[in-house]
Amino acid sequence: MSWANYLFQGLGEKSSLVSQLAASTDAEIATRISKSVTSYTTESNEDTFKPDTVFDSFHHQTKTPISDKALLAGFLMLWLKRCIVRILPHEVIITDVVYPAVPLAHG
Repeated sequence: MSWANYLFQGLGEKSSLVSQLAASTDAEIATRISKSVTSYTTESNEDTFKPDTVFDSFHHQTKTPISDKALLAGFLMLWLKRCIVRILPHEVIITDVVYPAVPLAHG
């Protein structure tokens, strides 16, 4: 589950502790961007976004550390998807788990 591994470093490793995602440096961001697509263009209607909408790389968002509430919401989404709303594939987060996770994280 790549999103889980992104949010919780060391999740699949028995030899290390699970740790919170740290903020990235400019050099780390540049390396990740060079290894991935720098933008994404929609091919069809995706929610409220029309075809040919261009999204820039999300990697720059990692300069800011993730908040505890966002991390809790991420954990709740993963837990709901893996344990409660068991629809394959497991690594795809669907809106059915996003909506309940966010209010739960905010109390």
